[in-house]
Amino acid sequence: MSNYPIFGCYYYPNSSQHIKSYAHLSHEQITLVDSENTTLLASTIDNCQLDSPLPGMASELNFADGGRFIPQDVEFRWPFALKEHGLSERLEKNKILIVASVLLIPLLLWLILYRLIPSVAVYSVNLAPASTIETMGEQTLSVIEKVALEPSQLSTNKQSEIQQQWRLMLNSLNLDSAKFRLSFYQSDYFSANAFALPNGRVVVTDELVDLLKNDPDALRAILLHEIGHVQHHHSIRLAAQAAASTVVFAVIFGDLEGILEVVLGSGSSFLQQAFSRDMEQEADVYAIKNLLKLGYSNHDFADAIEALENNLQAQEGSYDDTWLKYLSTHPSSQERIEYARQYKPQ
Repeated sequence: MSNYPIFGCYYYPNSSQHIKSYAHLSHEQITLVDSENTTLLASTIDNCQLDSPLPGMASELNFADGGRFIPQDVEFRWPFALKEHGLSERLEKNKILIVASVLLIPLLLWLILYRLIPSVAVYSVNLAPASTIETMGEQTLSVIEKVALEPSQLSTNKQSEIQQQWRLMLNSLNLDSAKFRLSFYQSDYFSANAFALPNGRVVVTDELVDLLKNDPDALRAILLHEIGHVQHHHSIRLAAQAAASTVVFAVIFGDLEGILEVVLGSGSSFLQQAFSRDMEQEADVYAIKNLLKLGYSNHDFADAIEALENNLQAQEGSYDDTWLKYLSTHPSSQERIEYARQYKPQ
């Protein structure tokens, strides 16, 4: 083994204080000497620990007493470590592998987050107990009530009228009226809107009822759309995907402490959830098919989306729908309207 001097700095045990020195290697022995040829330390190689070298960084040698020696030459590699670290270092310096890793790691994450996890979520919804889904739905409603909902201002007669239509629709479709419940709220946050919770409760805002007061069939279409979300377990799938994605990122980045909290509290993130394009299309098809089954028209659904779109434009002003197609995961309102009007039963 070579005994030529290796220049560098010796750091005293458990201290940032250091001194310029050089190391001599002889057989199984390493000796550190300062600029005045005074021996600072002598140790056998077996009693030293070598950090795994990284490209562009010196290979640090650690001694049993806590002292460290860092070579001046960042490219220097200890002869006794060439076999141990040679392969890993060659891989780290391989430009093709580095470029491939940069490209493949995001691709792998994309496959996990947007293909594997959603696929697993579809099959996992049946594993959730009914009691858990009911608790998730009611807890979610409780959270939303506190931040975005106010008691309904609709008259008792109006609510009773819509509730009666709702029950008739459930009976005609053989849906469980104990599961599917309709609730009315006023909401500045949601404005004219409706949404379904995982347990089958559908919330309708006063603003939506007022918007469609002259078109009850359009309101029926919206309610069927929300029932479609429940029937396809969209909220549960989103909660499962969100929890699984959080776990994946936590494992990758090493933060495992918040996983349980995220899994248990996934229902409270409903306000920030957005159904995917495929989920919206599934709910649209469900609504249109059942409108026809009940003897109504597919145009009722198109009229409902058109009314919501016009209302949104009136509130927020005109906007470039082309940008929405790029920025939103949902199908555009115009696509949904055209699909509904051109729908042909198969």
